Amino acid sequence: PPPGGSSPSPPADPRQRLGREGEEAACAWLAERGYRILARNYSRPWGEADIIARDHGGATVIVEVRSRSADAAVLAALESVGPAKQNQLRRLARGLLAEAGRELDLRIDVIAVGPGETGRLEVQAHVRGAVEDWQR
Repeated sequence: PPPGGSSPSPPADPRQRLGREGEEAACAWLAERGYRILARNYSRPWGEADIIARDHGGATVIVEVRSRSADAAVLAALESVGPAKQNQLRRLARGLLAEAGRELDLRIDVIAVGPGETGRLEVQAHVRGAVEDWQR
């Protein structure tokens, strides 16, 4: 597992709390689908990832989680991963490969989290390979 993850501490800000709860929901959802969570809040000088996981096929996955409190905002959550954030995720992917010192089957996914029918946060969308062209 990549080092550098930190254990979550309780956030005071409502937006931070929403983000933390969204990450929890995303981790649980991924685990239910056979992903192994390797790190959370992975941080390096070249970037930060909400989750680093390994999928059931062995690929290492950088996961950007976007949480929204209104269900109608899921599309906006996905669209909020703009060019600057995509570039940061690309730098992180390249740095993760360099740090590993070997080839990795690596991809960058985005997960949008919003309230489900019960009002609890649920994964609303999972876009595999959402950020492309990071190998350059």
